[in-house]
Amino acid sequence: MSPPTPPRLTTTSYALLGLLAVQPWTAYELTQQMRRSLHYLWPKSESLLYTEPKKLVEAGLARVTHQRRGDRTRAQYRITAAGRRALEAWLDTEPASPLFELEAMLRVAFADQGTPEQLIRSLRSTAAWADGELARARPQIESYLDTGEPFPERLHLIALIVGFYGELFDLMRRFCGDAADLVETWDATTGVPTDTALRGMLERALQLIEPQVTPPSRP
Repeated sequence: MSPPTPPRLTTTSYALLGLLAVQPWTAYELTQQMRRSLHYLWPKSESLLYTEPKKLVEAGLARVTHQRRGDRTRAQYRITAAGRRALEAWLDTEPASPLFELEAMLRVAFADQGTPEQLIRSLRSTAAWADGELARARPQIESYLDTGEPFPERLHLIALIVGFYGELFDLMRRFCGDAADLVETWDATTGVPTDTALRGMLERALQLIEPQVTPPSRP
Protein backbone atom coordinates (compact mmCIF):
# COMPACT_ATOMS: atom_id res chain seq x y z
CA MET A 1 0.00 0.00 0.00
CA SER A 2 1.49 3.30 -1.07
CA PRO A 3 1.83 6.05 1.57
CA PRO A 4 -0.80 8.81 1.50
CA THR A 5 0.02 11.82 -0.62
CA PRO A 6 0.99 14.74 1.63
CA PRO A 7 -1.34 17.73 1.41
CA ARG A 8 -0.31 20.46 -1.01
CA LEU A 9 0.97 23.51 0.80
CA THR A 10 -0.37 26.94 -0.11
CA THR A 11 0.96 30.40 0.61
CA THR A 12 -1.38 30.44 3.61
CA SER A 13 0.32 27.27 4.84
CA TYR A 14 3.68 29.01 4.74
CA ALA A 15 2.25 32.13 6.39
CA LEU A 16 1.15 30.01 9.34
CA LEU A 17 4.49 28.19 9.38
CA GLY A 18 6.14 31.60 9.59
CA LEU A 19 4.05 32.50 12.62
CA LEU A 20 4.78 29.14 14.22
CA ALA A 21 8.48 29.76 13.66
CA VAL A 22 8.13 32.84 15.89
CA GLN A 23 6.43 31.00 18.77
CA PRO A 24 3.78 28.34 19.52
CA TRP A 25 0.14 29.42 19.10
CA THR A 26 -3.33 28.04 19.59
CA ALA A 27 -5.63 28.13 16.57
CA TYR A 28 -7.45 31.09 18.12
CA GLU A 29 -4.18 32.94 18.75
CA LEU A 30 -3.05 32.27 15.19
CA THR A 31 -6.28 33.77 13.90
CA GLN A 32 -5.87 36.86 16.10
CA GLN A 33 -2.25 37.32 15.05
CA MET A 34 -3.12 36.92 11.37
CA ARG A 35 -5.74 39.61 11.85
CA ARG A 36 -3.25 41.88 13.61
CA SER A 37 -0.12 41.47 11.55
CA LEU A 38 -0.92 39.78 8.23
CA HIS A 39 -4.36 41.17 7.40
CA TYR A 40 -3.10 43.41 4.61
CA LEU A 41 -0.35 41.06 3.45
CA TRP A 42 -2.43 37.92 3.14
CA PRO A 43 -6.13 38.29 4.07
CA LYS A 44 -7.89 34.96 4.49
CA SER A 45 -11.15 33.82 6.05
CA GLU A 46 -11.00 32.80 9.69
CA SER A 47 -12.56 29.41 8.93
CA LEU A 48 -9.57 28.60 6.71
CA LEU A 49 -7.15 29.64 9.43
CA TYR A 50 -8.72 27.17 11.84
CA THR A 51 -8.36 24.22 9.43
CA GLU A 52 -4.93 25.06 7.99
CA PRO A 53 -2.91 24.16 11.15
CA LYS A 54 -4.35 20.64 11.01
CA LYS A 55 -3.00 20.33 7.47
CA LEU A 56 0.45 21.29 8.73
CA VAL A 57 0.25 18.62 11.43
CA GLU A 58 -0.84 16.04 8.85
CA ALA A 59 2.18 16.97 6.71
CA GLY A 60 4.53 16.61 9.69
CA LEU A 61 5.42 20.31 9.59
CA ALA A 62 3.82 21.12 12.92
CA ARG A 63 2.83 19.18 16.01
CA VAL A 64 -0.07 19.74 18.33
CA THR A 65 -0.38 19.43 22.08
CA HIS A 66 -3.53 19.86 24.15
CA GLN A 67 -3.58 22.10 27.17
CA ARG A 68 -6.22 22.21 29.87
CA ARG A 69 -7.37 25.71 30.79
CA GLY A 70 -10.23 25.69 33.22
CA ASP A 71 -13.09 23.76 31.69
CA ARG A 72 -11.62 23.91 28.20
CA THR A 73 -8.93 22.05 26.33
CA ARG A 74 -6.99 24.10 23.81
CA ALA A 75 -4.82 22.79 21.02
CA GLN A 76 -1.44 24.48 20.74
CA TYR A 77 0.65 24.17 17.58
CA ARG A 78 4.44 24.16 17.32
CA ILE A 79 6.63 24.06 14.24
CA THR A 80 8.75 20.95 13.71
CA ALA A 81 12.26 20.68 12.28
CA ALA A 82 10.69 19.57 9.00
CA GLY A 83 8.45 22.63 9.13
CA ARG A 84 11.44 24.93 9.51
CA ARG A 85 13.16 23.26 6.57
CA ALA A 86 10.00 23.67 4.46
CA LEU A 87 9.76 27.34 5.44
CA GLU A 88 13.42 27.95 4.56
CA ALA A 89 12.93 26.22 1.19
CA TRP A 90 9.86 28.35 0.44
CA LEU A 91 11.76 31.54 1.29
CA ASP A 92 14.33 30.51 -1.34
CA THR A 93 11.72 30.45 -4.13
CA GLU A 94 10.48 33.33 -6.28
CA PRO A 95 7.32 35.01 -4.91
CA ALA A 96 4.14 34.81 -6.95
CA SER A 97 3.14 37.86 -8.98
CA PRO A 98 1.15 40.33 -6.85
CA LEU A 99 -2.63 40.36 -7.14
CA PHE A 100 -4.19 43.70 -6.26
CA GLU A 101 -7.97 43.98 -6.14
CA LEU A 102 -9.34 47.51 -6.01
CA GLU A 103 -13.02 47.75 -6.90
CA ALA A 104 -12.91 51.54 -7.17
CA MET A 105 -10.56 51.24 -10.15
CA LEU A 106 -12.83 48.63 -11.72
CA ARG A 107 -15.67 51.11 -11.41
CA VAL A 108 -13.50 53.77 -13.02
CA ALA A 109 -12.99 51.43 -15.98
CA PHE A 110 -16.75 51.29 -16.59
CA ALA A 111 -17.75 54.70 -15.30
CA ASP A 112 -18.88 55.74 -18.79
CA GLN A 113 -21.94 53.55 -18.18
CA GLY A 114 -22.97 55.66 -15.19
CA THR A 115 -22.89 59.20 -13.85
CA PRO A 116 -20.14 61.44 -12.48
CA GLU A 117 -21.90 61.38 -9.11
CA GLN A 118 -21.60 57.60 -8.91
CA LEU A 119 -17.91 57.72 -9.74
CA ILE A 120 -17.30 60.50 -7.22
CA ARG A 121 -18.97 58.48 -4.45
CA SER A 122 -16.87 55.44 -5.30
CA LEU A 123 -13.61 57.39 -5.28
CA ARG A 124 -14.40 59.28 -2.08
CA SER A 125 -15.47 56.08 -0.35
CA THR A 126 -12.14 54.46 -1.20
CA ALA A 127 -10.22 57.54 -0.07
CA ALA A 128 -12.14 57.49 3.23
CA TRP A 129 -11.40 53.78 3.66
CA ALA A 130 -7.66 54.32 3.19
CA ASP A 131 -7.73 57.26 5.59
CA GLY A 132 -9.58 55.14 8.14
CA GLU A 133 -7.07 52.31 7.83
CA LEU A 134 -4.22 54.72 8.48
CA ALA A 135 -6.03 56.09 11.53
CA ARG A 136 -6.73 52.57 12.80
CA ALA A 137 -3.06 51.64 12.48
CA ARG A 138 -1.86 54.68 14.43
CA PRO A 139 -2.00 53.16 17.96
CA GLN A 140 -0.26 50.02 16.77
CA ILE A 141 2.52 52.00 15.06
CA GLU A 142 2.92 54.20 18.15
CA SER A 143 3.29 51.04 20.23
CA TYR A 144 6.00 49.80 17.89
CA LEU A 145 7.88 53.09 18.25
CA ASP A 146 7.43 53.13 22.03
CA THR A 147 8.28 49.56 23.03
CA GLY A 148 8.60 47.49 19.85
CA GLU A 149 6.08 45.05 21.33
CA PRO A 150 4.97 42.32 20.90
CA PHE A 151 8.11 41.20 19.02
CA PRO A 152 10.82 43.86 19.38
CA GLU A 153 13.41 41.49 17.90
CA ARG A 154 11.41 41.56 14.64
CA LEU A 155 10.85 45.33 14.51
CA HIS A 156 13.23 45.79 11.57
CA LEU A 157 10.94 43.60 9.44
CA ILE A 158 7.75 45.12 10.80
CA ALA A 159 9.06 48.60 9.93
CA LEU A 160 9.50 47.60 6.27
CA ILE A 161 5.93 46.30 6.10
CA VAL A 162 4.42 49.29 7.90
CA GLY A 163 6.41 51.64 5.68
CA PHE A 164 5.11 50.01 2.51
CA TYR A 165 1.45 49.97 3.52
CA GLY A 166 1.65 53.47 4.96
CA GLU A 167 2.84 54.74 1.58
CA LEU A 168 0.24 52.64 -0.27
CA PHE A 169 -2.74 53.84 1.79
CA ASP A 170 -1.54 57.43 1.63
CA LEU A 171 -1.33 57.11 -2.17
CA MET A 172 -4.86 55.68 -2.29
CA ARG A 173 -6.43 58.40 -0.18
CA ARG A 174 -4.59 61.21 -2.01
CA PHE A 175 -5.12 59.88 -5.53
CA CYS A 176 -8.79 58.97 -5.03
CA GLY A 177 -9.47 62.28 -3.34
CA ASP A 178 -7.80 64.25 -6.12
CA ALA A 179 -9.52 62.14 -8.78
CA ALA A 180 -12.92 62.78 -7.15
CA ASP A 181 -12.20 66.52 -7.17
CA LEU A 182 -11.41 66.28 -10.87
CA VAL A 183 -14.53 64.27 -11.73
CA GLU A 184 -16.63 66.92 -9.94
CA THR A 185 -15.78 69.24 -12.86
CA TRP A 186 -17.31 66.80 -15.38
CA ASP A 187 -20.82 67.16 -16.72
CA ALA A 188 -20.86 63.51 -17.82
CA THR A 189 -18.61 60.45 -17.90
CA THR A 190 -18.48 60.44 -21.72
CA GLY A 191 -16.99 62.96 -24.11
CA VAL A 192 -14.66 64.40 -21.45
CA PRO A 193 -11.76 66.30 -23.05
CA THR A 194 -8.28 65.12 -22.11
CA ASP A 195 -7.25 68.31 -20.35
CA THR A 196 -3.98 69.26 -18.72
CA ALA A 197 -4.70 67.33 -15.51
CA LEU A 198 -5.54 64.09 -17.33
CA ARG A 199 -2.60 64.39 -19.70
CA GLY A 200 -0.43 65.03 -16.66
CA MET A 201 -1.48 61.66 -15.21
CA LEU A 202 -0.51 59.88 -18.42
CA GLU A 203 2.81 61.73 -18.64
CA ARG A 204 3.57 61.01 -14.97
CA ALA A 205 2.89 57.31 -15.51
CA LEU A 206 5.26 57.35 -18.47
CA GLN A 207 7.94 59.00 -16.36
CA LEU A 208 7.55 56.28 -13.73
CA ILE A 209 8.03 53.61 -16.39
CA GLU A 210 11.20 55.20 -17.79
CA PRO A 211 14.46 53.96 -16.22
CA GLN A 212 15.49 56.09 -13.29
CA VAL A 213 18.82 57.78 -13.93
CA THR A 214 20.96 58.01 -10.81
CA PRO A 215 22.92 61.27 -10.75
CA PRO A 216 26.69 60.78 -10.50
CA SER A 217 28.06 61.02 -6.99
CA ARG A 218 30.26 63.95 -6.14
CA PRO A 219 33.93 63.22 -5.53
